[in-house]
Amino acid sequence: MPHFERDGYAIYYELHGSGAPVVLLHGMSMSFTGSYRTFGWVDWIVDHGLQAVAMDFRGHGKSDKPHDVSAYGSTVLGGDVLALLDHLGIKKASLVGYSHGSVIALHLLHTAPQRFDKAVLMAAGDGLMGLPPYVLSEVTARLAAAIEHDTEPVDLPRHEAAYWDFATHGCRDRIAAAAMLRAEYPHCSLADLSRATMPVLVVSAENDPVVGRGSRLAEALPRGRYLEIPGEDHFQLATSDYAKNEVCWFLDTRQEGQ
Repeated sequence: MPHFERDGYAIYYELHGSGAPVVLLHGMSMSFTGSYRTFGWVDWIVDHGLQAVAMDFRGHGKSDKPHDVSAYGSTVLGGDVLALLDHLGIKKASLVGYSHGSVIALHLLHTAPQRFDKAVLMAAGDGLMGLPPYVLSEVTARLAAAIEHDTEPVDLPRHEAAYWDFATHGCRDRIAAAAMLRAEYPHCSLADLSRATMPVLVVSAENDPVVGRGSRLAEALPRGRYLEIPGEDHFQLATSDYAKNEVCWFLDTRQEGQ
């Protein structure tokens, strides 16, 4: 299985197709397979003449799973993405983030904008800017607390209890998943967002009890666009063929100028 090493940890990745590279960043307590492959995203991306560059964040999937909170956070996980690009010799790529993957994607867009030409932030809300009611730091604290229960937290709202199940049966390491969520993920300021000058598509579900919607986030980005998928929630958004079509059309370089 292909891996590269950073900070002494092995990070798993996959490549599918050819053409312009698109890096896929998965959701919290999930994996590349759980957020993308299972729902057919790879086939859609490859069919649009693009290359899917997939990775499992440390603490997830087939990557190593440190239990130390300091092994995670926006800077560390963003650094893993850049290290993967360097490992593969990719100077510039597009980014697709889903849920927590969007947190890392947005961090990269303003800290290393020269490495990315387009981006899609899926299941991303205005809380990434620190705006209520789904403030990022509060969301991650609640989900970490849910994951840290010894048994399934049936007393919590279903969307929060779901992460205990993801971490137990998907990530299979609740300590690592909780450590990832307990790390530092600073909110993006307007000054931060002003540095993300590439086209960015923010995709929200109409009904998202985890992070809400991201229309104000899209408005704050210099070249932001907003797409809301009707009838879907935070988890169903990954299954939406409509979302896949719109995202792949946005990323497809063959559509430029048409």
